Amino acid sequence: MKKNLFLICLLAFATSVFAQDEEKSNIIFDGASYNFMFSWKKKPTKSHWTGPGFAFSNLDGLDKENVNLSLSRSYSVNLNLMDYNVPLHYNWLFFTGLGFDWSRYHFKGNIGLRDDSEGITRFLPDREGMSYRDSKLLVYYATIPLILEYQKKFGKNRTFFINGGVEGLICLYSKSQTETNTLNGIKKTSYKYLNIFPVNFRMVLRTGFDDFSIFGYYQPCQMFQKGKGPELRSWGIGISLH
Repeated sequence: MKKNLFLICLLAFATSVFAQDEEKSNIIFDGASYNFMFSWKKKPTKSHWTGPGFAFSNLDGLDKENVNLSLSRSYSVNLNLMDYNVPLHYNWLFFTGLGFDWSRYHFKGNIGLRDDSEGITRFLPDREGMSYRDSKLLVYYATIPLILEYQKKFGKNRTFFINGGVEGLICLYSKSQTETNTLNGIKKTSYKYLNIFPVNFRMVLRTGFDDFSIFGYYQPCQMFQKGKGPELRSWGIGISLH
């Protein structure tokens, strides 16, 4: 009798806890749903990834190449178009989706990225002995997230969230570009497809309230193919609107 009474009390307590969690959660078990960046319609279950973002970017490994990055001019712009989320619990969901990332890195000094005679991408000075006016690397990716998110309501209208996981990176375009001052004006030279891995990934962590977040990312695998380029890994810190 006492055992049955204890089980009934335990079940009642667990039910009350889950009921409270449900009341303070945005997650509704109505099946998986889509969120689109250009939709103003409120969703019963909303993840926090879709939307525009901006991050200041950096590259690990430049010290080995004796190269300095212009941090104020190196950044990435994110445009996360849509996501597909699956509710897991009253406070947890999993989502994937599709987005795009435009990253650019500006280098200081008379040095730029290009392939040498052996087809290996290196930091090299101007072939004609001129001094570079500007040197940069552009990399454009399609991004596919695999993210787990926790969210919880505070008060009536505030929602705190934190999510993390990986973003798959599919390289769509890459280019190194230099600018040189000449007697005839500014000379621009471009070098495309510089042995950058066509498929890569990065670790991502994001947290915030409502439709605003701060995020950071780190690419554990090097950007260039092994033995065909410098050992560089990108990372950045930025903000997003959802």
